[in-house]
Amino acid sequence: MLAYIIRRILWSIPVLLLLTLTVFLMMRSLPGGPFDFVGDKSLPKSVVENLERRHHLDWPLAWQFSSYVLGDGITGGICTGLSFLPGCELVQAGARIGVSEGLIFGDLGMALKLRGRTVNELVAESLPISFQLGMVSMAIALIIGVPLGIMSALRQNSWVDYSSSFIAVLGLSIPNMVLGPLLIWIFPLTLGLFAIAGWGARPPFFLGFIPNIFDWEFWKHAILPAITLGTAFSATIARLTRASLLQIIREDYIRTARAKGLREQIVVVRHALKNSLIPVITVLGPLIVAVVTGTFVVEQIFGIPGMGKHFVTSIGNRDYTVITSVTLIYSVLLVTGNLMVDIVYGWLDPRIRYS
Repeated sequence: MLAYIIRRILWSIPVLLLLTLTVFLMMRSLPGGPFDFVGDKSLPKSVVENLERRHHLDWPLAWQFSSYVLGDGITGGICTGLSFLPGCELVQAGARIGVSEGLIFGDLGMALKLRGRTVNELVAESLPISFQLGMVSMAIALIIGVPLGIMSALRQNSWVDYSSSFIAVLGLSIPNMVLGPLLIWIFPLTLGLFAIAGWGARPPFFLGFIPNIFDWEFWKHAILPAITLGTAFSATIARLTRASLLQIIREDYIRTARAKGLREQIVVVRHALKNSLIPVITVLGPLIVAVVTGTFVVEQIFGIPGMGKHFVTSIGNRDYTVITSVTLIYSVLLVTGNLMVDIVYGWLDPRIRYS
Protein backbone atom coordinates (compact mmCIF):
# COMPACT_ATOMS: atom_id res chain seq x y z
CA MET A 1 0.00 0.00 0.00
CA LEU A 2 2.72 2.47 0.99
CA ALA A 3 4.71 1.74 -2.16
CA TYR A 4 1.58 2.28 -4.26
CA ILE A 5 0.89 5.65 -2.63
CA ILE A 6 4.48 6.83 -3.11
CA ARG A 7 4.44 5.71 -6.74
CA ARG A 8 1.18 7.59 -7.38
CA ILE A 9 2.53 10.75 -5.76
CA LEU A 10 5.73 10.63 -7.82
CA TRP A 11 3.78 10.12 -11.04
CA SER A 12 1.52 13.05 -10.21
CA ILE A 13 4.42 15.53 -10.11
CA PRO A 14 5.13 15.56 -13.90
CA VAL A 15 1.38 15.54 -14.56
CA LEU A 16 0.88 18.66 -12.43
CA LEU A 17 3.87 20.39 -14.02
CA LEU A 18 2.57 19.63 -17.51
CA LEU A 19 -0.87 20.92 -16.56
CA THR A 20 0.63 24.09 -15.09
CA LEU A 21 2.64 24.66 -18.27
CA THR A 22 -0.46 24.11 -20.43
CA VAL A 23 -2.55 26.64 -18.48
CA PHE A 24 0.42 29.03 -18.40
CA LEU A 25 0.76 28.98 -22.19
CA MET A 26 -2.98 29.00 -22.94
CA MET A 27 -3.59 32.10 -20.80
CA ARG A 28 -0.80 33.97 -22.53
CA SER A 29 -2.07 32.96 -25.97
CA LEU A 30 -5.35 34.80 -25.38
CA PRO A 31 -5.62 38.26 -26.94
CA GLY A 32 -5.07 41.16 -24.61
CA GLY A 33 -3.12 41.42 -21.39
CA PRO A 34 -3.77 42.05 -17.70
CA PHE A 35 -2.81 45.73 -17.89
CA ASP A 36 -4.53 46.74 -21.12
CA PHE A 37 -7.51 48.16 -19.24
CA VAL A 38 -8.25 49.39 -15.74
CA GLY A 39 -12.01 49.40 -15.46
CA ASP A 40 -13.26 50.83 -18.75
CA LYS A 41 -10.19 52.94 -19.42
CA SER A 42 -7.08 51.92 -21.32
CA LEU A 43 -3.69 52.70 -19.83
CA PRO A 44 -0.95 54.57 -21.68
CA LYS A 45 1.56 52.34 -23.41
CA SER A 46 4.42 53.50 -21.18
CA VAL A 47 2.47 52.61 -18.03
CA VAL A 48 1.64 49.16 -19.44
CA GLU A 49 5.29 48.56 -20.27
CA ASN A 50 6.38 49.55 -16.75
CA LEU A 51 3.81 47.24 -15.15
CA GLU A 52 4.80 44.35 -17.41
CA ARG A 53 8.45 44.96 -16.60
CA ARG A 54 7.69 44.98 -12.87
CA HIS A 55 5.96 41.59 -13.09
CA HIS A 56 8.51 40.15 -15.55
CA LEU A 57 5.93 39.85 -18.33
CA ASP A 58 8.52 41.25 -20.73
CA TRP A 59 10.69 38.17 -20.20
CA PRO A 60 10.63 35.28 -22.70
CA LEU A 61 7.96 32.71 -21.86
CA ALA A 62 10.53 30.09 -20.85
CA TRP A 63 11.98 32.39 -18.21
CA GLN A 64 8.55 33.52 -17.01
CA PHE A 65 7.61 29.89 -16.39
CA SER A 66 10.95 29.21 -14.74
CA SER A 67 10.47 32.20 -12.46
CA TYR A 68 6.97 31.03 -11.52
CA VAL A 69 8.06 27.45 -10.75
CA LEU A 70 11.63 27.88 -9.47
CA GLY A 71 11.63 31.50 -8.32
CA ASP A 72 13.56 34.57 -9.37
CA GLY A 73 16.68 33.58 -7.48
CA ILE A 74 17.17 30.23 -9.19
CA THR A 75 16.12 31.66 -12.57
CA GLY A 76 18.63 34.47 -12.21
CA GLY A 77 21.28 31.98 -11.13
CA ILE A 78 20.70 29.89 -14.24
CA CYS A 79 21.17 32.97 -16.40
CA THR A 80 24.29 33.94 -14.47
CA GLY A 81 25.90 30.64 -15.33
CA LEU A 82 24.46 30.40 -18.84
CA SER A 83 24.32 34.02 -19.88
CA PHE A 84 24.42 33.13 -23.57
CA LEU A 85 20.85 31.77 -23.48
CA PRO A 86 18.24 33.91 -25.29
CA GLY A 87 16.49 36.36 -22.99
CA CYS A 88 19.04 36.11 -20.19
CA GLU A 89 19.88 39.78 -20.51
CA LEU A 90 16.30 40.61 -19.46
CA VAL A 91 16.41 38.12 -16.60
CA GLN A 92 19.68 39.50 -15.28
CA ALA A 93 18.40 43.06 -15.56
CA GLY A 94 15.20 42.29 -13.64
CA ALA A 95 16.37 39.58 -11.26
CA ARG A 96 16.81 42.13 -8.49
CA ILE A 97 13.05 42.76 -8.47
CA GLY A 98 11.54 39.83 -6.57
CA VAL A 99 8.24 38.64 -7.97
CA SER A 100 8.12 35.03 -6.83
CA GLU A 101 10.14 32.77 -4.57
CA GLY A 102 8.97 29.84 -6.66
CA LEU A 103 6.13 27.36 -6.73
CA ILE A 104 8.38 24.60 -5.39
CA PHE A 105 8.86 26.69 -2.25
CA GLY A 106 5.13 27.27 -1.79
CA ASP A 107 4.99 30.77 -3.27
CA LEU A 108 2.14 31.16 -5.77
CA GLY A 109 3.27 34.63 -6.83
CA MET A 110 1.71 38.08 -6.88
CA ALA A 111 -1.79 38.80 -8.16
CA LEU A 112 -1.47 41.01 -11.21
CA LYS A 113 -4.77 42.90 -10.90
CA LEU A 114 -4.91 43.24 -7.10
CA ARG A 115 -2.12 45.55 -6.11
CA GLY A 116 -0.07 44.35 -3.17
CA ARG A 117 -1.95 41.05 -2.81
CA THR A 118 -0.31 37.67 -3.18
CA VAL A 119 -2.11 34.59 -4.47
CA ASN A 120 -1.23 32.84 -1.21
CA GLU A 121 -3.24 35.47 0.67
CA LEU A 122 -6.23 35.09 -1.67
CA VAL A 123 -6.18 31.31 -1.30
CA ALA A 124 -5.77 31.48 2.48
CA GLU A 125 -8.85 33.73 2.71
CA SER A 126 -11.14 31.93 0.26
CA LEU A 127 -10.22 28.22 0.26
CA PRO A 128 -11.31 27.54 3.89
CA ILE A 129 -14.72 29.07 3.15
CA SER A 130 -15.19 27.00 -0.01
CA PHE A 131 -13.96 23.93 1.88
CA GLN A 132 -16.50 24.41 4.66
CA LEU A 133 -19.33 24.97 2.19
CA GLY A 134 -18.26 21.94 0.15
CA MET A 135 -18.08 19.61 3.15
CA VAL A 136 -21.52 20.61 4.42
CA SER A 137 -22.94 20.22 0.90
CA MET A 138 -21.46 16.73 0.51
CA ALA A 139 -22.71 15.72 3.95
CA ILE A 140 -26.23 16.76 2.93
CA ALA A 141 -25.86 14.93 -0.39
CA LEU A 142 -24.76 11.70 1.31
CA ILE A 143 -27.39 11.89 4.08
CA ILE A 144 -30.13 12.28 1.47
CA GLY A 145 -28.75 10.33 -1.49
CA VAL A 146 -27.51 7.07 0.03
CA PRO A 147 -30.67 6.23 2.07
CA LEU A 148 -32.88 7.17 -0.90
CA GLY A 149 -30.89 4.88 -3.18
CA ILE A 150 -31.00 1.99 -0.70
CA MET A 151 -34.75 2.27 -0.12
CA SER A 152 -35.38 2.56 -3.83
CA ALA A 153 -33.35 -0.58 -4.60
CA LEU A 154 -34.84 -2.69 -1.79
CA ARG A 155 -38.39 -1.64 -2.73
CA GLN A 156 -38.00 -1.82 -6.48
CA ASN A 157 -41.10 -0.92 -8.52
CA SER A 158 -42.98 0.13 -5.39
CA TRP A 159 -44.25 3.57 -4.44
CA VAL A 160 -41.04 4.08 -2.44
CA ASP A 161 -38.98 3.43 -5.58
CA TYR A 162 -41.10 5.73 -7.71
CA SER A 163 -41.06 8.50 -5.10
CA SER A 164 -37.29 8.27 -4.67
CA SER A 165 -36.76 8.34 -8.44
CA PHE A 166 -39.06 11.37 -8.72
CA ILE A 167 -37.09 13.22 -6.03
CA ALA A 168 -33.80 12.32 -7.74
CA VAL A 169 -35.00 13.54 -11.14
CA LEU A 170 -36.39 16.70 -9.54
CA GLY A 171 -33.07 17.41 -7.85
CA LEU A 172 -31.20 16.97 -11.12
CA SER A 173 -33.67 19.08 -13.09
CA ILE A 174 -33.66 22.23 -10.95
CA PRO A 175 -30.46 24.23 -11.60
CA ASN A 176 -28.65 26.03 -8.81
CA MET A 177 -29.45 29.43 -10.31
CA VAL A 178 -33.16 28.67 -9.83
CA LEU A 179 -33.07 26.80 -6.52
CA GLY A 180 -30.84 29.37 -4.77
CA PRO A 181 -33.08 32.43 -5.31
CA LEU A 182 -36.15 30.27 -4.54
CA LEU A 183 -34.71 29.30 -1.14
CA ILE A 184 -33.82 32.95 -0.45
CA TRP A 185 -37.38 34.02 -1.26
CA ILE A 186 -38.95 31.32 0.96
CA PHE A 187 -36.74 31.34 4.04
CA PRO A 188 -35.00 34.70 4.63
CA LEU A 189 -37.47 36.99 2.87
CA THR A 190 -40.79 35.27 3.67
CA LEU A 191 -40.15 33.35 6.89
CA GLY A 192 -37.28 35.43 8.26
CA LEU A 193 -35.07 32.37 8.71
CA PHE A 194 -31.35 32.13 7.88
CA ALA A 195 -29.20 34.78 6.21
CA ILE A 196 -29.59 36.05 2.67
CA ALA A 197 -25.92 36.44 1.80
CA GLY A 198 -22.40 36.50 3.15
CA TRP A 199 -20.58 34.08 5.40
CA GLY A 200 -20.92 33.68 9.13
CA ALA A 201 -18.63 35.09 11.76
CA ARG A 202 -15.43 33.12 11.72
CA PRO A 203 -14.68 31.79 15.20
CA PRO A 204 -11.46 29.83 15.74
CA PHE A 205 -11.11 27.05 13.16
CA PHE A 206 -8.80 24.08 13.13
CA LEU A 207 -6.23 25.28 10.57
CA GLY A 208 -8.93 27.60 9.25
CA PHE A 209 -10.93 24.78 7.64
CA ILE A 210 -13.11 23.12 10.28
CA PRO A 211 -16.00 25.35 11.42
CA ASN A 212 -17.57 25.49 14.84
CA ILE A 213 -20.64 23.39 14.08
CA PHE A 214 -22.24 24.45 17.38
CA ASP A 215 -22.29 28.09 16.31
CA TRP A 216 -25.65 29.24 14.94
CA GLU A 217 -23.93 32.08 13.09
CA PHE A 218 -22.18 29.53 10.88
CA TRP A 219 -25.33 27.51 10.07
CA LYS A 220 -27.39 30.66 9.49
CA HIS A 221 -25.19 31.48 6.51
CA ALA A 222 -24.18 27.97 5.39
CA ILE A 223 -27.40 25.96 5.33
CA LEU A 224 -29.11 27.50 2.28
CA PRO A 225 -26.09 27.46 -0.10
CA ALA A 226 -25.24 23.96 1.15
CA ILE A 227 -28.75 22.72 0.34
CA THR A 228 -28.55 24.42 -3.06
CA LEU A 229 -25.33 22.57 -3.85
CA GLY A 230 -26.17 19.32 -2.11
CA THR A 231 -29.54 18.54 -3.71
CA ALA A 232 -28.16 17.97 -7.21
CA PHE A 233 -25.35 15.81 -5.82
CA SER A 234 -27.79 13.85 -3.65
CA ALA A 235 -29.84 13.02 -6.73
CA THR A 236 -26.76 11.69 -8.54
CA ILE A 237 -25.70 9.65 -5.51
CA ALA A 238 -29.22 8.22 -5.07
CA ARG A 239 -29.40 7.04 -8.68
CA LEU A 240 -25.94 5.49 -8.55
CA THR A 241 -26.63 3.76 -5.23
CA ARG A 242 -29.90 2.33 -6.53
CA ALA A 243 -28.43 1.01 -9.78
CA SER A 244 -25.38 -0.50 -8.09
CA LEU A 245 -27.31 -2.07 -5.20
CA LEU A 246 -29.85 -3.61 -7.59
CA GLN A 247 -27.00 -5.36 -9.35
CA ILE A 248 -25.27 -6.53 -6.17
CA ILE A 249 -28.34 -8.00 -4.43
CA ARG A 250 -28.78 -10.38 -7.39
CA GLU A 251 -25.29 -11.83 -6.99
CA ASP A 252 -24.79 -15.45 -5.90
CA TYR A 253 -23.06 -14.60 -2.63
CA ILE A 254 -26.04 -12.48 -1.56
CA ARG A 255 -28.39 -15.39 -2.21
CA THR A 256 -26.02 -17.63 -0.25
CA ALA A 257 -26.03 -15.24 2.71
CA ARG A 258 -29.82 -15.22 2.71
CA ALA A 259 -29.93 -19.02 2.44
CA LYS A 260 -27.80 -19.26 5.58
CA GLY A 261 -30.57 -17.54 7.48
CA LEU A 262 -28.91 -14.15 8.02
CA ARG A 263 -31.20 -11.27 8.75
CA GLU A 264 -32.00 -9.02 5.80
CA GLN A 265 -30.45 -6.02 7.56
CA ILE A 266 -27.13 -7.84 7.98
CA VAL A 267 -27.19 -9.06 4.38
CA VAL A 268 -27.76 -5.57 3.03
CA VAL A 269 -25.42 -3.61 5.31
CA ARG A 270 -22.54 -6.05 5.71
CA HIS A 271 -22.49 -7.86 2.37
CA ALA A 272 -24.30 -5.82 -0.27
CA LEU A 273 -23.89 -2.17 0.65
CA LYS A 274 -20.09 -2.05 0.80
CA ASN A 275 -19.63 -3.41 -2.72
CA SER A 276 -22.47 -1.31 -4.10
CA LEU A 277 -20.77 1.88 -2.87
CA ILE A 278 -17.76 1.48 -5.18
CA PRO A 279 -19.39 3.43 -8.08
CA VAL A 280 -20.57 6.07 -5.61
CA ILE A 281 -17.06 6.47 -4.16
CA THR A 282 -15.68 6.76 -7.71
CA VAL A 283 -17.92 9.77 -8.38
CA LEU A 284 -17.43 11.28 -4.92
CA GLY A 285 -13.74 12.04 -5.53
CA PRO A 286 -14.25 14.58 -8.35
CA LEU A 287 -17.51 15.85 -6.80
CA ILE A 288 -15.86 16.70 -3.50
CA VAL A 289 -13.05 18.53 -5.27
CA ALA A 290 -15.58 20.49 -7.35
CA VAL A 291 -17.53 21.74 -4.34
CA VAL A 292 -14.42 22.31 -2.21
CA THR A 293 -12.81 24.61 -4.77
CA GLY A 294 -15.99 26.61 -5.06
CA THR A 295 -19.04 26.73 -7.28
CA PHE A 296 -19.15 30.23 -8.72
CA VAL A 297 -22.92 30.36 -9.34
CA VAL A 298 -23.87 29.49 -5.76
CA GLU A 299 -21.17 31.69 -4.27
CA GLN A 300 -22.34 34.57 -6.45
CA ILE A 301 -26.01 34.10 -5.51
CA PHE A 302 -25.33 33.99 -1.78
CA GLY A 303 -22.44 36.48 -1.77
CA ILE A 304 -19.94 33.96 -0.42
CA PRO A 305 -16.26 35.04 -0.68
CA GLY A 306 -14.98 31.66 -1.84
CA MET A 307 -12.50 30.48 -4.45
CA GLY A 308 -15.08 30.25 -7.23
CA LYS A 309 -15.05 34.02 -7.61
CA HIS A 310 -11.29 34.17 -8.08
CA PHE A 311 -11.37 31.26 -10.51
CA VAL A 312 -13.82 32.99 -12.87
CA THR A 313 -12.89 36.65 -12.54
CA SER A 314 -9.19 35.94 -13.04
CA ILE A 315 -9.93 34.67 -16.56
CA GLY A 316 -11.69 37.88 -17.58
CA ASN A 317 -9.00 39.97 -15.89
CA ARG A 318 -6.21 38.02 -17.63
CA ASP A 319 -4.65 37.57 -14.21
CA TYR A 320 -2.18 34.92 -15.27
CA THR A 321 -0.82 34.17 -11.82
CA VAL A 322 -4.20 33.72 -10.14
CA ILE A 323 -5.75 31.49 -12.80
CA THR A 324 -2.63 29.30 -13.05
CA SER A 325 -2.37 28.94 -9.28
CA VAL A 326 -6.07 28.24 -8.73
CA THR A 327 -6.05 25.65 -11.51
CA LEU A 328 -3.00 24.03 -9.94
CA ILE A 329 -4.70 23.88 -6.54
CA TYR A 330 -7.77 22.31 -8.15
CA SER A 331 -5.54 19.74 -9.86
CA VAL A 332 -3.68 18.88 -6.65
CA LEU A 333 -6.99 18.34 -4.85
CA LEU A 334 -8.27 16.24 -7.76
CA VAL A 335 -5.17 14.03 -7.73
CA THR A 336 -5.45 13.69 -3.95
CA GLY A 337 -9.17 12.89 -4.18
CA ASN A 338 -8.62 10.18 -6.79
CA LEU A 339 -5.81 8.70 -4.68
CA MET A 340 -8.10 8.57 -1.64
CA VAL A 341 -10.79 6.92 -3.77
CA ASP A 342 -8.36 4.20 -4.85
CA ILE A 343 -7.37 3.60 -1.23
CA VAL A 344 -11.02 3.31 -0.15
CA TYR A 345 -11.55 0.71 -2.89
CA GLY A 346 -9.34 -1.72 -0.98
CA TRP A 347 -11.39 -1.24 2.18
CA LEU A 348 -14.71 -1.73 0.40
CA ASP A 349 -13.60 -4.77 -1.60
CA PRO A 350 -10.78 -6.91 -0.08
CA ARG A 351 -10.30 -8.60 -3.45
CA ILE A 352 -8.69 -5.41 -4.81
CA ARG A 353 -4.90 -5.56 -4.67
CA TYR A 354 -2.39 -2.76 -5.20
CA SER A 355 0.57 -3.74 -7.34
